[in-house]
Amino acid sequence: MKVDIIIRNGCIIDPYSKKKEVGDICIKSGMIVPVPKEAEAEFAFDATGMFVMPGLIDYHTHIFSAGTEIGIPADLSMIPQGVTTVVDAGSAGVANANAFLRSDINGSRLRIKAFLNVSAAGLATARYHENINPKYWDKIRLEEILQQHWDVFVGLKIRISKAIADGLGLNVLEAAVGLADDLNTRLAVHSTDPLAPMEEVVRLLRKGDILVHCFHGTGSTILDENGQVLDAVREAQERGVVMDAANGRNHWAFSVAESALQQGFIPDIISTDITIKTLYKEPVFGLPYVISKYISLGLPLEKIVACCTTAPAELLGLEGTIGTLAPGAYGDVSVFRLENKNLTFSDTKGEIRNGSCVLIPQLTVLNGQVLFRSL
Repeated sequence: MKVDIIIRNGCIIDPYSKKKEVGDICIKSGMIVPVPKEAEAEFAFDATGMFVMPGLIDYHTHIFSAGTEIGIPADLSMIPQGVTTVVDAGSAGVANANAFLRSDINGSRLRIKAFLNVSAAGLATARYHENINPKYWDKIRLEEILQQHWDVFVGLKIRISKAIADGLGLNVLEAAVGLADDLNTRLAVHSTDPLAPMEEVVRLLRKGDILVHCFHGTGSTILDENGQVLDAVREAQERGVVMDAANGRNHWAFSVAESALQQGFIPDIISTDITIKTLYKEPVFGLPYVISKYISLGLPLEKIVACCTTAPAELLGLEGTIGTLAPGAYGDVSVFRLENKNLTFSDTKGEIRNGSCVLIPQLTVLNGQVLFRSL
């Protein structure tokens, strides 16, 4: 049988299919197809000794490069790192959503989704914080954009740090939850140094809402004074509140992550919160680097991959279509070499941990097209 692409002899990790085995992956007409007994391919790649994964999904990025100071060029930055789908976390609001569509989304090879910031201007500048006062929200325009561009915009985003909330109190989060409820959409909540105790924050969130930066170490965290994961946080995850450990420059602490993982508390999503300030720089660099950080913390690779493929695909309503290597899925494949290398990982607090291995991207296939290959 003639196929377009065959990736041979790799260690396939596909949590959606519960598969971890050495084998081949075939792509034809942009889709994953069953491996025939005898396959001929226009492009063949020997993945012996490498990991073959679904195209990675980075659920928290900032890619509005044409309209914000922190945005990165999506295709150039993500495809060489094995990422085939990204979600922008509220870079744009109603005032610049159409500009975001025209400038960065519509012309991209990546599959791009995005959250709309409740603040009309989004994150246009890093020189001052966005205004999240509900009196400036534009519910009518938010609803229009969510309906007109339902295939791109997947929810609302709000940051509730004390420095941003500026005395608004927990009422602003209650209002944001109510707004998302009225618009029948998700709410992603940036939780670093929250304006209220974490117990109060998570109790307001609904099934499908997202607690962003769940491993941050500033102000009230997911841990109590004894270092135990809060009962309210566990209960929130159990009822379907999504825990996203978006790394970022200021939003991830070893002290919280290590304690939580040791207690069996695993985030639903592992993402980068990558910006121009952290692309190819500590403590983020890119999603393979963040994955390597979790490997160093002892989390099994299959669980990490699930947090970067299966779980975000389900949140996007694309389960079985992306984030998997099952036949019938889109032809998104990432191949990595796990290199033994002594390196150090850092966190927001400047703490350092030693690592002994790192994932090195080797091949990225998106919609059945080879878009990156390392020599």
